[in-house]
Amino acid sequence: MRAALATWARAAVWRAVRLAHHADFAWLLPALARLPLPLAYGLSALRGRLNAATGRDWRSVALGLRHIRRQSLAAYALLPGPPTATDTKRWTAQRFATEARDELEAQLVAANRLCQLQCAVAAADLAMLAQRRGRGLVLLTPHFDSFYLGIAFLARATGGRFNSMASAVTRDPRVDPAVSRHFDHKYRGLERCINGGSVPDMEDGLRPFYRMLQAHETLVVLADAPVLPGGAAMEVDFLGRRRRLAGGALRLAQRSGSDLGAFVCRALAAGRYQIEMCRIGPASDPETIARAYRFLGDAILAQPGRWWAADLLPAMPAVPGPGEAALDAHGKA
Repeated sequence: MRAALATWARAAVWRAVRLAHHADFAWLLPALARLPLPLAYGLSALRGRLNAATGRDWRSVALGLRHIRRQSLAAYALLPGPPTATDTKRWTAQRFATEARDELEAQLVAANRLCQLQCAVAAADLAMLAQRRGRGLVLLTPHFDSFYLGIAFLARATGGRFNSMASAVTRDPRVDPAVSRHFDHKYRGLERCINGGSVPDMEDGLRPFYRMLQAHETLVVLADAPVLPGGAAMEVDFLGRRRRLAGGALRLAQRSGSDLGAFVCRALAAGRYQIEMCRIGPASDPETIARAYRFLGDAILAQPGRWWAADLLPAMPAVPGPGEAALDAHGKA
């Protein structure tokens, strides 16, 4: 009897969570995006704190688990340091707040409010982007801080055509329909801001991305993706270890004869941002790849709580270097 009651109670709790989750994405987020910016960002921070306290993430709700919080705590503990338990708890709370802000930023773009946001980009970085016209460019960036807005800001600052990748995972039947609509609005809103560029699903094949690069356009690819079954892989120094990551972006860049670089977009205050870039180079040069991942890793280690894909770190297995014993997925011998 007790087991049956416990099962019923858990099911009832998750039904209530899913109802609140649907209302949040269907009505609250779009409403926040219509408020004055200081108020919208302030309420987004409160929403992020509530998400951190409850461990709510759209993937967690879809699966009926609180695995993102648990995996983030475990992943942050793997960063060089080693971090303390206090550090990992603080960073995990910040991770939920950063993700909540990204969700607000997506709604702001969907509501055509990008023009109200300010972003500083160094003149030297703009000149670097202008100098490589005539070649395709793959720009790497992680799920860090405000990377999504960074794509729109770079397109606005340069006038060039930018592209990115979406994923059909957001339309999985287990994902709440309001969340799926949120992501659709996010990507379609971005497409209005990137000078004729597009954001196709990567599951539909790589040909559209090759065509973009062969047309000398810019393609932004997330750099912190684990290797998919049967997918391309590469090994690179990242976050204190040599790790195996998805290598599709590198393959795209190399096969299309494109250049490769990286950027991060940081939030400074409500509606104010700054982009930092690392030096662009030929994708065929190993130093270009190493430099990009050093740059991205340094950005994450400087502000770990703004890396809101930290839960993926255990799926980026550390690999042994010369003279090292084989390592497990957590980088332990």
